[in-house]
Amino acid sequence: MDAVKAGIEKAKEAMDNKTAEKKLEKANDPNVKPSERLDAQFEAGKAACKAAEHHVKAEHHHAKHVAD
Repeated sequence: MDAVKAGIEKAKEAMDNKTAEKKLEKANDPNVKPSERLDAQFEAGKAACKAAEHHVKAEHHHAKHVAD
């Protein structure tokens, strides 16, 4: 069961990393309004933070699976 949980967390991590990349692209696009770029930068930071949390959870579940 822990292996499945680890896999799910890895998938969530990948999705959040992809979201962060898209938001960073928008944040660095000079054709976008400055207010939208600032919002995109903030959202990218939130997505990166969530990805880091999912990474930690995945590693925890993986370690529990290996230990059992």
